[in-house]
Amino acid sequence: MINSIPVVEARGTHREVGLQIGEQCQPQIQAMLAHLREGLPTWATWEAMLDQSSLYLAHSQAVYPQYMEELQGIADGAETPLEEIFLAMCEELWETAAWKRGCTDMAARGRATLDGSTLIAHTNDLLPETEKYLVILKIQVVDEPELLSVSVGGVGISVGFNNTKISLTGNQLNQNDISPGVPRLLVVRAILASRHLSEAMDHCLLPQRASSYNNVIADASGEVYCMEGSATDCEAIYIEEDILAHTNHYISLGMQRFEAERNGLSNSILRYNRAMRLLREHYGQLTPELFQKLLADHAGYPTSICMHGLETVTVFSIIIQVDQLRAWIGLGRACEAEFIEYKLEL
Repeated sequence: MINSIPVVEARGTHREVGLQIGEQCQPQIQAMLAHLREGLPTWATWEAMLDQSSLYLAHSQAVYPQYMEELQGIADGAETPLEEIFLAMCEELWETAAWKRGCTDMAARGRATLDGSTLIAHTNDLLPETEKYLVILKIQVVDEPELLSVSVGGVGISVGFNNTKISLTGNQLNQNDISPGVPRLLVVRAILASRHLSEAMDHCLLPQRASSYNNVIADASGEVYCMEGSATDCEAIYIEEDILAHTNHYISLGMQRFEAERNGLSNSILRYNRAMRLLREHYGQLTPELFQKLLADHAGYPTSICMHGLETVTVFSIIIQVDQLRAWIGLGRACEAEFIEYKLEL
């Protein structure tokens, strides 16, 4: 039996799409919120966390009212207050837990791939219990591109691509300038609604953002960037010699001043260098099938690219062929996963 992630499909207005997601994902949402309540920081109460998130909510309603309408639909469909759904979106308020994440990205195009196509490969490393909350969202909002993404509980999007051939993956960064604003998970939703790369980049540079991932964005022409950001700055790192990798620390010299804790970066540095070595060793031969093997790499086990963890493990992996609107997604550790192909149509 194939061990796969449930697929949730939704179409309509932002509110209608949200309502359909909330209805279909109600069990995951309720379980995820219960887990968050159990994992509160020692200094916090649920009410105090909701109070803090209200500052982020006000910014979000001002900047992205359409996606707040979508979240309201999710809340109504899941029979859960919007404020609790939104708190789950505010990773910035759960930063200690969020920093337990990993994630490794590799990208290749042109001469580096066997057929010249653009390929983005990503492992998503989270707490093990997160695996049971995962869903694949295939959604079409009126007047926006259709998108396919992987989501935790249907609420926040981790990675994905849309049918205008924009893809998004990325990495958690431990940054020191977080402040109330639009949560990075909501920015991700906006990025995946983009119709061209410059629009996606503009969302990465949103002035009102509370923080930022390293957003790896690509398009069908083979343009690939790491938008290596924090709350107040961003460096656009362009793919060089047709290969690129990123993990969980700042690569660009200009952004390293935003690193909150340099003492905990050794694993990220090891995975980054290992990923670059694998890309160079297989230069010119990279295919979706080969990337499935590279994502299962165990150098440095258990905190390897295929992470079996100390606290964090790989809960899913994805390979996106941007120009062909195809992706292969595997649930669980990449070394054990069966990768299933998913497609979008123009």
